[in-house]
Amino acid sequence: MAKNQIIILGVVSVLILAWIISGVVFQEEKLPIGEQIGPEEKEIEEVEEVVEKEVFSLSGKVSSVSAENNFLMVKPANQDKEVKVVISDTTKLAKLKLLFDPTNPDDDSPRTAEQIEIGISDFEEGDSIFIKTKENIVGKTEFDNVDFIHILP
Repeated sequence: MAKNQIIILGVVSVLILAWIISGVVFQEEKLPIGEQIGPEEKEIEEVEEVVEKEVFSLSGKVSSVSAENNFLMVKPANQDKEVKVVISDTTKLAKLKLLFDPTNPDDDSPRTAEQIEIGISDFEEGDSIFIKTKENIVGKTEFDNVDFIHILP
């Protein structure tokens, strides 16, 4: 029986050695974890494309005001081009005023803001603003279907 055990042990050893060698020789090239491409990544790219096709808000700085013609020229954040924002009678214009001191973290006042109604003549060049529209504004250089515009604190 000892001879049979030695033969079995030798065969098992050869099989294990062959398995290890084949794993090294025929190993697939694997990308680092951050670079692996799979179906999940393709789905994320498709979702990003859909998200980029619809935008209904904009933040930026006022570059000029035309109160007599009811429009603002706005330079969107992180963009070089300006857009013309036409203001209608239904557009709500407001200036946000913080009801707390942001420089004093120990202040116990509620962290809220007050909306003060304003007119187009209250906008000034350099004001930081937030615009909410009713239409998709992707790729537009002018739009007029505006819900509201807030001057940010």
